[in-house]
Amino acid sequence: MGAFRFTRYSAHVHGGIVLIENLVLILMVSVSLYTIFTPIRLNAVIGRTALSVLAVLLYTLFSSPDVAIAEALLGALLTTLVYLIALKSRDRVKIGFTSVRLLFEKLGEAFMGFEYELLKRFCEKYDYRSEFVEFSSLEDLLEALNDGKVDVACGGVFSEDKKGYLETKIFYLEDEKLDLLRYTERVYRGERLNHVLHRDGSYHILFADEELRMRFREFLRTEREFVEELKKKYFGEEIG
Repeated sequence: MGAFRFTRYSAHVHGGIVLIENLVLILMVSVSLYTIFTPIRLNAVIGRTALSVLAVLLYTLFSSPDVAIAEALLGALLTTLVYLIALKSRDRVKIGFTSVRLLFEKLGEAFMGFEYELLKRFCEKYDYRSEFVEFSSLEDLLEALNDGKVDVACGGVFSEDKKGYLETKIFYLEDEKLDLLRYTERVYRGERLNHVLHRDGSYHILFADEELRMRFREFLRTEREFVEELKKKYFGEEIG
């Protein structure tokens, strides 16, 4: 009778171990897919570390403690440290801009404007060193972004939608189109601009790196109060 109970107990234990092994394998597949497809490199490193921890657990369940220890030291600890150091070494962000009143202006060696302060705060939050490169036209700026010469493009980058971070108006002249700030600046300088029509649009800050773009979106979400204060500081009711 005792032997029967022991056999039944052993069967339950074995069944439980098999169940745990299957769960660990499913988790490893899920974490692997997440690590491969996540656009944020830091999250990929976290996923890689989680995968190693699950591997340690699986090796332990397979009664291979020596392999588990090696995976814990090399896979979970050392490899994660190397990846973090590699990510940390890429801490410089090159920001390309065109000079636009109130948005991004260069005054001597100093900068000012809504987008400048916004990106400055963003870089400080994520510990990036910023480098600013001025371009004479939006076309040159966007070409540099596409060629990977800059990481960020800003300074009055506008489009005919409302998906940007800041609304504006787009004025259509006979041979060009201008956003609200460029239009008002040229009118203020005395130019006579006769626009055919105008439509709603918005300003964008563009990123060559998907991770930077997603971090900036998160930054806008978490720093809403700061963004609203900047809008009031520079625009009041001028934009939108």
